[in-house]
Amino acid sequence: MSSWTVMFGVLVIACCAISTSAWPETSDCSIRAKTEAGWVCGTRRVGDFGLLYASFRGVPYAKQPLGDLRFKELQPPEPWEGFLDTTNEGPICPQQDPLYKRLMQPSGVSEACIHANIHVPVADLPWYSHGRPARGLVPPHEAGFDDDILGISSGLPIVVFIHGGGFAFGSGDADVYGPEFLVSKRVIVITFNYRLNVFGFLSLNSTSVPGNNGLRDMVTLLRWVRRNARSFGGDPYDVTLAGQSAGASSAHLLSLSPAAEGLFKRVWLMSGVGLPIYFTTSPAFAQTAATAFLTAMNINSTDPEEIHQILVEAPLEKIMEANSIMLDMFGLYTFTPVVESSHPGVTTIIDEDPDVLVARGRGKQIPLVVGFTNVECESFRKRFDQINFISQVKANPLLVVSPHLLLTKPPTVLPSIANEIQDKYFNGTINLDNTVKLCTDQYFKYPAFRLASMRSKTGGAPMYLYQFSYDDVNSVLKEGWDISYTGAAHIEDMTYVLRTNSIVGNESLYATLENEGLMKDWMTMLFTNYVQTGNPNRNDDGFVGYWLPVNKHQIRYQDICKPGESYGLKLTDNSLDTKRFFDSIFDKVTG
Repeated sequence: MSSWTVMFGVLVIACCAISTSAWPETSDCSIRAKTEAGWVCGTRRVGDFGLLYASFRGVPYAKQPLGDLRFKELQPPEPWEGFLDTTNEGPICPQQDPLYKRLMQPSGVSEACIHANIHVPVADLPWYSHGRPARGLVPPHEAGFDDDILGISSGLPIVVFIHGGGFAFGSGDADVYGPEFLVSKRVIVITFNYRLNVFGFLSLNSTSVPGNNGLRDMVTLLRWVRRNARSFGGDPYDVTLAGQSAGASSAHLLSLSPAAEGLFKRVWLMSGVGLPIYFTTSPAFAQTAATAFLTAMNINSTDPEEIHQILVEAPLEKIMEANSIMLDMFGLYTFTPVVESSHPGVTTIIDEDPDVLVARGRGKQIPLVVGFTNVECESFRKRFDQINFISQVKANPLLVVSPHLLLTKPPTVLPSIANEIQDKYFNGTINLDNTVKLCTDQYFKYPAFRLASMRSKTGGAPMYLYQFSYDDVNSVLKEGWDISYTGAAHIEDMTYVLRTNSIVGNESLYATLENEGLMKDWMTMLFTNYVQTGNPNRNDDGFVGYWLPVNKHQIRYQDICKPGESYGLKLTDNSLDTKRFFDSIFDKVTG
């Protein structure tokens, strides 16, 4: 049989599939897609430069974790009949928000929050016009054959972006994570909600409450993307996983996890890595946090199964009251990812200390971009003041030490470490300025340097390192939080890649301020270059920059300081001093 005969037969099958793959007859939905659970109806929206994109918001990617499912691994979404209205975002997950404030404008709060938001250039959506596929063919997976047989385009690259919020708050809504900049460059953007705080990261080290449910939700989402990407015009095998802050740490942890192997191709991390420094993966901390939470809940049982049943039946309001106590106790998070014990029927995400995994070369085959801003912790200055952090440090000097070291290293060495840190950063005077400096260096710059050093030793795929230092006097953070500082703070680089719609609104700050518009164009160019080619320097027109990856001879980073300007630098004297100082601390403690 000739190849032409085979092709003809396949095309006949495809055409038959078109006529039999029915959608609801009583609908005039023109922005549509068919997921594994049913049809979704979205809406047209306007992206950057006036380009139209199709937006599907509040799409369930799993069964909602209600009742007995409150702490269970997510189950497949329940099918629905007809078109599901996905023109608006769903509720955000239960939380208390100590940071975003005016930046977040949720439509509601509910445990039924497991939704994804999918944004696609209209012209690339396979189904969009009153019963006719946009390209004349049913999506290949519905016809039951592989794309390569038909010679159909593999689809657009996909960005799955994990929201930040200390594993305790935040959402994937377009108030902070607007897709308008990226989707207009022919990239599919997917944001989503995952379980947070108690529901996402409480660990009783048991089968019923194992911890890391938030990370499991992310794996569930990535598997959903693999199965459904074609229906939205995307390539399921060309996924870039990105995240900011705790979302970046989560993305890096997933790159180290066998549970997520093969579900994404490359990673972009903004102000966060999976090395436990600003947080801890220590089971000892998980136990301490669980004990404090159960005390706040007035639960005295020591039987994990009995505790689980009590928590399943507890009113949401009571759980969130206890979570609020935890947030006041720890500042910007309540519960964190944890190194897990193996439990029957539970997907293990973190099987060993991430430091050990990276040192062994786990995940080294995955390309990485890792970034930080030059004054990260200016974003937390108000929070430090609110929780009276200065007084807390005076009362307990150990609070300046990384939480991970506090929980994993011998108590006898901790006072000397605290003294060294205070001598270097406070010099006898503890104030918010030097607290912000310490926070920036210890929790954001140093982890990036440490990861770069470790990756340079293990080899593997390229890792690109950057500092974002653009001093925008009209930044969305300064506007949204009514604060002032010099430099770029935590979240700042992301606002030039994802649109902060809660602050920008209909009249973009970038539209009236030339430099801000240019910086947005510059950052989205670097980002989409990486998403589309695996190299931030390269696009379809060739090489557009000289951003060198980290190598075994020298840690270099790109300083992104002005629109259209970035400079490849070796570590400055200050950066080298920071790295050597904290290396000495970790070496002393671990030696």
